[in-house]
Amino acid sequence: MNAYFPPLEFWWTAWTFEPSIWFSIVLLHGSYLLLVGPFRSRFPTSQPITSRQLTFWTLGILAIIIALITPLALLADVYLFSAHMLQHILLTLVAPPLLLLGLPSWLFDPLKTRPTLLRLVRELCNPFIAFAIFNVTFVAWHIPALYNLALYSPVVHLLEHATLFLTAMVTWMPVLSPTKLIPRLPLPLQVFYVFLQSVVGTGLGAILTLAKEPIYIFYAQQSRMWGIPVLEDQVWAGLLMWSGGALIWLLVLTIVFFRWFGAKGPVEGEHKFV
Repeated sequence: MNAYFPPLEFWWTAWTFEPSIWFSIVLLHGSYLLLVGPFRSRFPTSQPITSRQLTFWTLGILAIIIALITPLALLADVYLFSAHMLQHILLTLVAPPLLLLGLPSWLFDPLKTRPTLLRLVRELCNPFIAFAIFNVTFVAWHIPALYNLALYSPVVHLLEHATLFLTAMVTWMPVLSPTKLIPRLPLPLQVFYVFLQSVVGTGLGAILTLAKEPIYIFYAQQSRMWGIPVLEDQVWAGLLMWSGGALIWLLVLTIVFFRWFGAKGPVEGEHKFV
Protein backbone atom coordinates (compact mmCIF):
# COMPACT_ATOMS: atom_id res chain seq x y z
CA MET A 1 0.00 0.00 0.00
CA ASN A 2 3.05 2.22 0.01
CA ALA A 3 3.55 4.02 -3.29
CA TYR A 4 7.30 4.33 -2.66
CA PHE A 5 9.59 1.78 -1.08
CA PRO A 6 12.92 3.09 0.27
CA PRO A 7 16.07 0.97 -0.02
CA LEU A 8 15.99 -2.05 2.24
CA GLU A 9 18.50 -0.58 4.69
CA PHE A 10 16.27 2.48 5.18
CA TRP A 11 13.06 0.55 5.93
CA TRP A 12 12.58 2.57 9.14
CA THR A 13 11.89 5.72 7.08
CA ALA A 14 8.89 4.19 5.32
CA TRP A 15 5.85 5.75 6.95
CA THR A 16 2.58 5.27 5.07
CA PHE A 17 1.02 8.26 3.36
CA GLU A 18 -1.88 6.43 1.70
CA PRO A 19 -4.76 9.00 1.81
CA SER A 20 -7.49 6.41 2.36
CA ILE A 21 -5.75 5.07 5.48
CA TRP A 22 -5.15 8.50 6.98
CA PHE A 23 -8.70 9.60 6.13
CA SER A 24 -10.21 6.51 7.79
CA ILE A 25 -8.21 6.95 11.00
CA VAL A 26 -8.87 10.72 11.20
CA LEU A 27 -12.58 10.12 10.51
CA LEU A 28 -12.81 7.43 13.19
CA HIS A 29 -10.95 9.34 15.87
CA GLY A 30 -12.39 12.72 14.94
CA SER A 31 -15.96 11.42 15.06
CA TYR A 32 -15.36 9.97 18.51
CA LEU A 33 -13.92 13.23 19.86
CA LEU A 34 -16.82 15.24 18.43
CA LEU A 35 -19.48 12.88 19.77
CA VAL A 36 -18.08 12.68 23.29
CA GLY A 37 -17.23 16.39 23.25
CA PRO A 38 -19.14 19.18 21.44
CA PHE A 39 -22.00 16.93 20.29
CA ARG A 40 -22.54 15.12 23.60
CA SER A 41 -25.45 17.38 24.51
CA ARG A 42 -27.44 15.85 21.63
CA PHE A 43 -27.66 12.58 23.56
CA PRO A 44 -30.24 13.00 26.38
CA THR A 45 -28.69 10.37 28.67
CA SER A 46 -25.07 11.29 27.99
CA GLN A 47 -22.45 11.72 30.68
CA PRO A 48 -18.83 12.85 30.43
CA ILE A 49 -16.56 10.02 29.40
CA THR A 50 -14.13 8.75 31.98
CA SER A 51 -10.36 9.02 31.70
CA ARG A 52 -10.28 5.23 31.47
CA GLN A 53 -12.57 5.23 28.43
CA LEU A 54 -10.51 7.92 26.71
CA THR A 55 -7.32 5.99 27.46
CA PHE A 56 -8.70 2.75 26.04
CA TRP A 57 -9.94 4.51 22.90
CA THR A 58 -6.63 6.31 22.37
CA LEU A 59 -4.67 3.08 22.79
CA GLY A 60 -6.96 1.45 20.21
CA ILE A 61 -6.28 4.24 17.72
CA LEU A 62 -2.54 3.97 18.40
CA ALA A 63 -2.70 0.23 17.68
CA ILE A 64 -4.23 1.00 14.27
CA ILE A 65 -1.59 3.65 13.58
CA ILE A 66 1.22 1.22 14.46
CA ALA A 67 -0.31 -1.41 12.19
CA LEU A 68 -1.03 0.73 9.15
CA ILE A 69 1.12 3.88 9.20
CA THR A 70 4.46 3.09 10.85
CA PRO A 71 7.28 1.21 9.03
CA LEU A 72 5.66 -2.01 10.25
CA ALA A 73 3.32 -1.60 7.28
CA LEU A 74 6.26 -1.68 4.84
CA LEU A 75 7.74 -4.76 6.48
CA ALA A 76 4.33 -6.45 6.32
CA ASP A 77 3.48 -5.38 2.77
CA VAL A 78 6.81 -6.22 1.17
CA TYR A 79 9.32 -8.19 3.20
CA LEU A 80 8.15 -10.21 6.20
CA PHE A 81 5.19 -12.51 6.63
CA SER A 82 5.75 -12.37 10.39
CA ALA A 83 5.37 -8.57 10.30
CA HIS A 84 2.12 -9.01 8.39
CA MET A 85 0.88 -11.40 11.05
CA LEU A 86 1.73 -8.89 13.78
CA GLN A 87 -0.20 -6.31 11.78
CA HIS A 88 -3.24 -8.59 11.67
CA ILE A 89 -3.06 -9.23 15.42
CA LEU A 90 -3.05 -5.48 16.07
CA LEU A 91 -6.05 -4.98 13.76
CA THR A 92 -8.14 -7.86 15.09
CA LEU A 93 -7.10 -8.72 18.65
CA VAL A 94 -5.70 -5.46 20.04
CA ALA A 95 -7.41 -2.42 18.49
CA PRO A 96 -11.06 -3.66 18.48
CA PRO A 97 -11.34 -4.56 22.20
CA LEU A 98 -9.59 -1.34 23.20
CA LEU A 99 -11.94 0.74 21.04
CA LEU A 100 -15.02 -1.00 22.44
CA LEU A 101 -13.82 -0.40 26.00
CA GLY A 102 -13.55 3.28 25.10
CA LEU A 103 -17.14 3.65 23.92
CA PRO A 104 -19.76 5.05 26.34
CA SER A 105 -23.08 3.21 26.35
CA TRP A 106 -25.11 6.35 25.58
CA LEU A 107 -23.58 6.56 22.09
CA PHE A 108 -25.91 3.70 21.16
CA ASP A 109 -29.08 5.42 22.41
CA PRO A 110 -30.20 6.47 18.89
CA LEU A 111 -30.80 2.78 18.18
CA LYS A 112 -33.77 2.91 20.57
CA THR A 113 -35.71 4.99 18.04
CA ARG A 114 -34.67 2.83 15.09
CA PRO A 115 -36.04 -0.65 15.86
CA THR A 116 -35.22 -2.09 12.43
CA LEU A 117 -31.59 -1.01 12.67
CA LEU A 118 -31.38 -2.21 16.27
CA ARG A 119 -32.75 -5.60 15.27
CA LEU A 120 -30.20 -5.81 12.43
CA VAL A 121 -27.30 -4.91 14.72
CA ARG A 122 -28.45 -7.43 17.32
CA GLU A 123 -28.60 -10.15 14.68
CA LEU A 124 -25.15 -9.25 13.41
CA CYS A 125 -23.76 -9.38 16.97
CA ASN A 126 -25.46 -12.68 17.73
CA PRO A 127 -22.63 -14.85 19.11
CA PHE A 128 -23.02 -17.53 16.44
CA ILE A 129 -23.03 -15.01 13.60
CA ALA A 130 -20.32 -12.81 15.13
CA PHE A 131 -18.07 -15.83 15.63
CA ALA A 132 -18.71 -17.15 12.13
CA ILE A 133 -18.26 -13.98 10.09
CA PHE A 134 -14.95 -13.10 11.73
CA ASN A 135 -13.38 -16.54 11.63
CA VAL A 136 -14.59 -17.30 8.10
CA THR A 137 -13.20 -13.93 6.98
CA PHE A 138 -9.92 -14.51 8.81
CA VAL A 139 -9.40 -18.00 7.39
CA ALA A 140 -10.49 -16.96 3.88
CA TRP A 141 -7.91 -14.17 3.70
CA HIS A 142 -5.20 -16.71 4.57
CA ILE A 143 -6.04 -18.93 1.62
CA PRO A 144 -2.88 -18.61 -0.52
CA ALA A 145 -4.67 -17.32 -3.63
CA LEU A 146 -6.45 -14.53 -1.72
CA TYR A 147 -3.48 -13.73 0.49
CA ASN A 148 -1.12 -13.34 -2.47
CA LEU A 149 -3.73 -11.32 -4.37
CA ALA A 150 -4.00 -8.89 -1.47
CA LEU A 151 -0.23 -8.39 -1.42
CA TYR A 152 -0.06 -7.79 -5.16
CA SER A 153 -3.12 -5.47 -5.27
CA PRO A 154 -3.30 -2.37 -3.03
CA VAL A 155 -7.09 -2.18 -3.42
CA VAL A 156 -7.59 -5.80 -2.37
CA HIS A 157 -5.13 -5.26 0.49
CA LEU A 158 -7.20 -2.35 1.78
CA LEU A 159 -10.31 -4.52 1.50
CA GLU A 160 -8.56 -7.28 3.46
CA HIS A 161 -7.66 -4.99 6.33
CA ALA A 162 -11.07 -3.30 6.38
CA THR A 163 -12.99 -6.59 6.51
CA LEU A 164 -10.68 -8.08 9.15
CA PHE A 165 -11.02 -5.01 11.36
CA LEU A 166 -14.80 -4.62 10.98
CA THR A 167 -15.59 -8.30 11.52
CA ALA A 168 -13.25 -8.29 14.53
CA MET A 169 -15.24 -5.39 16.03
CA VAL A 170 -18.36 -7.52 15.65
CA THR A 171 -16.82 -10.69 17.07
CA TRP A 172 -15.76 -8.88 20.27
CA MET A 173 -19.29 -7.59 20.95
CA PRO A 174 -20.62 -10.68 22.77
CA VAL A 175 -17.85 -10.13 25.33
CA LEU A 176 -17.31 -6.36 25.29
CA SER A 177 -20.54 -4.76 24.10
CA PRO A 178 -20.68 -1.25 25.62
CA THR A 179 -24.49 -1.19 25.70
CA LYS A 180 -27.29 -3.32 27.15
CA LEU A 181 -29.17 -2.73 23.90
CA ILE A 182 -26.79 -5.32 22.45
CA PRO A 183 -26.35 -7.59 25.49
CA ARG A 184 -23.22 -9.51 26.23
CA LEU A 185 -23.28 -13.25 26.71
CA PRO A 186 -23.74 -14.50 30.28
CA LEU A 187 -20.35 -15.00 31.92
CA PRO A 188 -20.25 -18.84 31.67
CA LEU A 189 -20.99 -18.61 27.94
CA GLN A 190 -18.38 -15.87 27.54
CA VAL A 191 -15.79 -18.31 28.85
CA PHE A 192 -16.83 -20.89 26.25
CA TYR A 193 -17.04 -18.27 23.48
CA VAL A 194 -13.56 -16.90 24.16
CA PHE A 195 -12.10 -20.43 24.31
CA LEU A 196 -13.59 -21.24 20.90
CA GLN A 197 -12.20 -18.00 19.47
CA SER A 198 -8.69 -19.16 20.32
CA VAL A 199 -9.11 -22.50 18.57
CA VAL A 200 -9.31 -21.24 14.96
CA GLY A 201 -6.21 -19.05 15.15
CA THR A 202 -4.30 -21.78 16.98
CA GLY A 203 -5.13 -24.32 14.28
CA LEU A 204 -4.21 -22.00 11.40
CA GLY A 205 -1.05 -20.91 13.20
CA ALA A 206 -0.03 -24.54 13.68
CA ILE A 207 -0.43 -25.20 9.95
CA LEU A 208 1.83 -22.26 9.11
CA THR A 209 4.41 -23.17 11.76
CA LEU A 210 4.69 -26.84 10.81
CA ALA A 211 4.63 -26.39 7.00
CA LYS A 212 7.73 -27.79 5.31
CA GLU A 213 7.81 -25.24 2.49
CA PRO A 214 6.70 -21.63 1.92
CA ILE A 215 2.93 -21.31 1.53
CA TYR A 216 2.79 -17.78 0.11
CA ILE A 217 4.74 -17.21 -3.09
CA PHE A 218 4.80 -13.43 -2.64
CA TYR A 219 7.27 -13.49 0.24
CA ALA A 220 9.41 -16.15 -1.45
CA GLN A 221 9.99 -13.68 -4.30
CA GLN A 222 11.07 -10.73 -2.12
CA SER A 223 14.49 -9.67 -0.87
CA ARG A 224 15.12 -11.27 2.49
CA MET A 225 14.97 -8.75 5.32
CA TRP A 226 17.95 -9.10 7.69
CA GLY A 227 18.77 -12.36 5.94
CA ILE A 228 15.81 -14.17 7.49
CA PRO A 229 15.02 -17.26 5.35
CA VAL A 230 11.50 -17.31 3.96
CA LEU A 231 10.59 -20.56 5.75
CA GLU A 232 11.90 -19.26 9.08
CA ASP A 233 9.86 -16.10 8.58
CA GLN A 234 6.79 -18.27 7.99
CA VAL A 235 7.49 -20.20 11.19
CA TRP A 236 7.65 -16.95 13.18
CA ALA A 237 4.40 -15.80 11.55
CA GLY A 238 2.72 -19.06 12.52
CA LEU A 239 4.01 -18.79 16.07
CA LEU A 240 2.68 -15.24 16.32
CA MET A 241 -0.75 -16.43 15.26
CA TRP A 242 -0.54 -19.63 17.29
CA SER A 243 0.98 -18.36 20.54
CA GLY A 244 0.54 -14.60 20.34
CA GLY A 245 -3.15 -14.76 19.51
CA ALA A 246 -3.71 -17.54 22.03
CA LEU A 247 -2.07 -15.47 24.79
CA ILE A 248 -4.44 -12.56 24.12
CA TRP A 249 -7.49 -14.83 24.22
CA LEU A 250 -6.08 -16.53 27.33
CA LEU A 251 -5.79 -13.16 29.06
CA VAL A 252 -9.41 -12.36 28.18
CA LEU A 253 -10.50 -15.85 29.23
CA THR A 254 -8.78 -15.44 32.60
CA ILE A 255 -10.46 -12.09 33.27
CA VAL A 256 -13.89 -13.41 32.28
CA PHE A 257 -13.43 -16.58 34.34
CA PHE A 258 -12.51 -14.70 37.50
CA ARG A 259 -15.41 -12.30 37.00
CA TRP A 260 -17.70 -15.32 36.73
CA PHE A 261 -16.06 -16.99 39.74
CA GLY A 262 -16.47 -13.88 41.84
CA ALA A 263 -19.88 -12.80 40.52
CA LYS A 264 -22.58 -12.01 43.08
CA GLY A 265 -26.11 -13.09 42.28
CA PRO A 266 -27.09 -14.19 38.72
CA VAL A 267 -24.25 -15.43 36.54
CA GLU A 268 -24.94 -12.69 33.99
CA GLY A 269 -23.10 -10.28 36.29
CA GLU A 270 -22.99 -6.53 35.78
CA HIS A 271 -22.51 -5.03 32.36
CA LYS A 272 -18.85 -4.15 32.54
CA PHE A 273 -15.51 -5.76 31.75
CA VAL A 274 -12.83 -3.89 33.69
